[in-house]
Amino acid sequence: MELYYKDLISEDSSLERLVDDLMLVVQGANEFTEAAASELPPEKRAEMRTHLERIKESCARIKGQAVAGAKATDQFLRKYPYSSAGVAFALGLLAGLIALTRRD
Repeated sequence: MELYYKDLISEDSSLERLVDDLMLVVQGANEFTEAAASELPPEKRAEMRTHLERIKESCARIKGQAVAGAKATDQFLRKYPYSSAGVAFALGLLAGLIALTRRD
């Protein structure tokens, strides 16, 4: 019996929202840099642009890694659904036992 979950990776996942928010912060920093760069010497402007480009590349790389990790997790869960559920159950049971022993 094969389990199939359509769109296991949601379009509105929190990781993607985090990366998108990070890209918005970079865009805002870019706009701020352009506004503030008019008062800076050309060397500082070039340095700021270089740093912003590195940040943009890092954001793109992080987003690519997040998507690749989510796809790999999706494939693994589809390949081993019962084993994954068993491991999740065991980890939940262990966390519950630890919480009970700490409470006493």
